[in-house]
Amino acid sequence: MSLRPLLLHRQLSCTARALSQSSNDALLAKYYPAHLLKSIKLAQETIPDSVDLSKRRDFRFASPYDDDFAQLHPFWDHNPALPNQHSQLDPQQTVYTPFNYKGPAIPANTYPEEVKALASQSQSSKNIILAQGINKQTGMETDYINRTLKMKPLVLKRVSNQTGKGKIASFYALVIVGDQNGMIGLGEGKSRNDMSTSIYKAHWDAVRNLKYVPRYEDRTIFSDLEYRYHGVKLFLRKKEPGFGLRVNHVIFEICQLLGIKDLSAKVYKSRNDMNIAKGLIEALTEGQRSLNEIALGRGKKIVDIRKVYYSE
Repeated sequence: MSLRPLLLHRQLSCTARALSQSSNDALLAKYYPAHLLKSIKLAQETIPDSVDLSKRRDFRFASPYDDDFAQLHPFWDHNPALPNQHSQLDPQQTVYTPFNYKGPAIPANTYPEEVKALASQSQSSKNIILAQGINKQTGMETDYINRTLKMKPLVLKRVSNQTGKGKIASFYALVIVGDQNGMIGLGEGKSRNDMSTSIYKAHWDAVRNLKYVPRYEDRTIFSDLEYRYHGVKLFLRKKEPGFGLRVNHVIFEICQLLGIKDLSAKVYKSRNDMNIAKGLIEALTEGQRSLNEIALGRGKKIVDIRKVYYSE
């Protein structure tokens, strides 16, 4: 049980001795329910009468002086004339020696052989480390990341940031990953060292940003789509089987990793590759309408929209 109601009850009883028992109970009843009043009274009886719960005005959490630092307070300050653990040390004769490690030498075979073999592999080792790290964070299977997901760099460039110290160069990478079955992810990465580090960061970001894109018959989009993303205007048209991908080169790479086989697309206004990639994924994930919405808008049944009929 909390001591707050006990202290409040004790303080009220100390500061208002003239109150009768009935008036004191009526005051407590305003703050506490009826089932707690009995326990409060029983606990209050255990507090001795000698306890002083009144407020103290003379207590401070710091030295009583603020400006005159020549004074010494017996509690807050240490008198240098009194003996203590540092009084025998002479600061002029004390010599501080640097720390030197004198323990056993670190053996050369610190890392196991399988770890050394893993480090000798360039790209495969990075993919394994990436898959293991994402598996710890999200629980995604490492085999799915390594074997099923495919990665494709879209934009690789060297950028420069103008600061007061001069131009600071860095490398930028825009990467997409997909399993060719409706899952797609877009990631960005930067590095001041080299391009491979920025691609690794972008690959990590893309796997974490995986999204599912619904497809009509697992080959195209559900309906024609017009979408605007910043300065980019996208016009996407669904096509019949065997039409192929007659689209922009950035849209072509995304559709291949996504699993879209028949699509016609036009890009107007800005032709920025980054905005095209981001706008396409946003249009496919948020701008598409499902079969239920299309059938409801046309006043038809889903079987009429799909044009698939079953008979005996």
